[in-house]
Amino acid sequence: MTTPPEPDPTMPVPTGGEPTIPVPPGTGDATIPVQGEAFGGGPGGPGGPGPTDQDYEEGDNRRLWLIAGSILVFGLIVGIIIAVLASGGGDDSASTTTSSSSSTTSSSTTTTSSTTTTPPPTQVPSPTINQFTVNTNPVTCPATTKVALTWATTNAQGVTISIDDPNNAFGNFGPDDTQQFPFACGNSPGSVQHTYYLRANGAGGQNSTKQIVVTGNYPPPASTTTSST
Repeated sequence: MTTPPEPDPTMPVPTGGEPTIPVPPGTGDATIPVQGEAFGGGPGGPGGPGPTDQDYEEGDNRRLWLIAGSILVFGLIVGIIIAVLASGGGDDSASTTTSSSSSTTSSSTTTTSSTTTTPPPTQVPSPTINQFTVNTNPVTCPATTKVALTWATTNAQGVTISIDDPNNAFGNFGPDDTQQFPFACGNSPGSVQHTYYLRANGAGGQNSTKQIVVTGNYPPPASTTTSST
């Protein structure tokens, strides 16, 4: 009797069964499973069918769902972190911006334009009449036809002389002068008067006035002597 050979340790043993023993062709027992046949194991196991395309596709789908779920969870976490930072850190950001703005304002240089104030113009002083005289007063009529008037002023550009009417000018003259002016004695005996007005005219429109009254007298009539016989 021939002793069966020891099983090859390199041969895989099906799950729940004995190791598969190769059977020479034509002599195998139909009750002993041949390597590669179904041995009651699951797909892909010893003695069972190998994985199909459907199995690979289902595995890929599961991985895709896991990846998509991980991305969604990560996005939610990032969104929550951004919302917390936006709500909690807004005050700090605003405070920092305000401080920076205040610092910038305080460091800026303000230039003040200087305005030159023009002093008011110096007021021109009013003219003053220092002298206004006539050469003779009273005068003798009817011999007198003219009188000499003399005047002196300060701060006057000129003078105006009027006779008997201050608003009716006889003529304009220099600020200091002596001139002859008419004097009318009339045709009848008795006293006669004429008024001479002097107006000193200033550069600023001011003026000063002064007047002289000159009297003309006729001599008394000559007395006649009556001789007695």
